[in-house]
Amino acid sequence: MARRTPGISLSALLIGGYLTLGLYVAVRGWLVLPPHLLLRVGYLCLAAACVFGYPAARKWQERNPSSLADSAVLLTSLWIPSVLYLFLGITLWDLLRLLPGFARFETSLLPPWASALGLVGLVVLLLLKGSANARRVELRRLDLSINTPTALPSAPTHLTVAVASDLHITGTFGAKRLARILKAIRSAGPDLILLPGDLVDAPSEVLEKAGVGPLFRSLRAPLGVFACVGNHEYYCGADGVATFLEKNGISVLRDRCVEVRGFLRIAGREDRAKTVLGDGRPRRPLQQILEKTDPQLPLLVLDHRPSALDEAADCGAALVVCGHTHDGQFWPLNYVVARLYSLAYGYGWRGKTHVVVTRGAGTWGPPIRIGQRSEIFQITLRFSSASEGDRSRQASCPSSRE
Repeated sequence: MARRTPGISLSALLIGGYLTLGLYVAVRGWLVLPPHLLLRVGYLCLAAACVFGYPAARKWQERNPSSLADSAVLLTSLWIPSVLYLFLGITLWDLLRLLPGFARFETSLLPPWASALGLVGLVVLLLLKGSANARRVELRRLDLSINTPTALPSAPTHLTVAVASDLHITGTFGAKRLARILKAIRSAGPDLILLPGDLVDAPSEVLEKAGVGPLFRSLRAPLGVFACVGNHEYYCGADGVATFLEKNGISVLRDRCVEVRGFLRIAGREDRAKTVLGDGRPRRPLQQILEKTDPQLPLLVLDHRPSALDEAADCGAALVVCGHTHDGQFWPLNYVVARLYSLAYGYGWRGKTHVVVTRGAGTWGPPIRIGQRSEIFQITLRFSSASEGDRSRQASCPSSRE
């Protein structure tokens, strides 16, 4: 079991790494440039645009939503995975230079700019492949049994639950992404839809202008569509976003638990960003959230980050669904994320509690996934005896690396 690295925020780690790698790549690129003044001035402008372009374009998109602003966000976001793979490529090339005779081979057969140009070409090919991976939303199937302490006459024999997190919907490109994700969710034929956070990545005003409200409103399931808020909802104004989602047919559970059809409880947790970006108060303990509900009913918990799994297990949750990690989104960051959470991706359990952490149906930043695809989970929940529930814990979640 991976240990969580104490005191390290995933967001802080990514931002710090991004700035450090960006500076390193920019300096290494400067060293191979011909000594022409105009060329070097242009390079400095390009490097500054790459490193600071994405946050600037996001601010532009929020203040003046338009197709042009969306295009700027899309274009500048491509630097995020590019800097990672440029750094890895430079490091690998430097290691090859340590081999006997390789440096002599490089200087005798290759012009000074050839290795840099070749590396840029490889990164472009990676981005093209990553774009295809992000566009394809895989349906991952999981069959689980949950225990019911008493007979529940109103309970069906099984439920089909669709789980989709981290949609990160923004602007007009977000509308196209959302339509694609909703099509994948409908293909699962769900009785119940659970959306564990980071559904949007823009303020409610931007979402209204982008016309994504009717798309959210078209999402339907017999037992309802439930969501919790993630850290990105807080970045965009959690209260306004929650109101927007509720207006468009999604029940947003913010430290709240509801009973569904007399045989099921669904609880949604606030994200931990509430303490810093919300009202400053910590989120409520799960036990307190459940106080006025029937403890005999099976409990499903939506919690954006997979960081309070033991608390959910202690409260007798049958299933916890999470997102947030993206499984790294870009290989090999999945190995970094695995050090931050005890279960960073896939299926696991805590006692009798099933846990599913999905990498997400969308992407943060660039619409790129390297070494993986976007996904939603189609979970078949069967109400069963204790012995069948124990056996169900042998279920596994296949993973793909491409």
